[in-house]
Amino acid sequence: MSIMEIFETMEYGPAPEASSLALAWMKEHQPFQLFINNQWVKPANETYFESRNPATGKALTQIAAADKADVDKAVAAARKAFTSWSKTPGHVRARYLYAIARHIQKHGRLLAVLEALDNGKTIRETRDIDIPLVARHFYYHAGWAQLMEAELPDYQPVGVVGQIIPWNFPLLMLGLEDRARPGHGQYRCPEACPLYLADRVEVCRDYAGSGPARRGCQHRYR
Repeated sequence: MSIMEIFETMEYGPAPEASSLALAWMKEHQPFQLFINNQWVKPANETYFESRNPATGKALTQIAAADKADVDKAVAAARKAFTSWSKTPGHVRARYLYAIARHIQKHGRLLAVLEALDNGKTIRETRDIDIPLVARHFYYHAGWAQLMEAELPDYQPVGVVGQIIPWNFPLLMLGLEDRARPGHGQYRCPEACPLYLADRVEVCRDYAGSGPARRGCQHRYR
């Protein structure tokens, strides 16, 4: 018997980082829609594209492709919320950030596997580096949100922000940018690995509470 034959017939117990939970989550949510005005909506052009596992080439799920009409709608929703949300006290913003950080820690294994399947990174990197850092960034800036009035009294919110996320470490990149400006962001996911943001916006809506903020998630808009 060859080494490959032995490898293929070996039996293993369920690993803590098994992909079954992440795959079930994707199956439950597919096809992934656009997230506009705190709700999932179909794209105006009803166009979808495939997200594939770069390690195997197999399709993971279907993702909605946004067009100009979708982006305009998302920006308008964020701008409408800006008036009230920009006046939200720092301690209230901190409450949302702390809730997001706790959710990331609680579901760290799911997020790590999802990032590995979608991005192609090793589980060691997503589990031990990226996901813990994401939570730490949110905790850190939750603290700063409570100090804004005293430490940075002259700083004022500028308005709706659009962020283009690269594929390198998408969830961590979102954490690096988003934790400092919670509330009214619009995100353009990397086409190669868009799934991480679907979970992230669900966190904001379901676990942190939507509050007066309005977030948007756009895929593949060019």
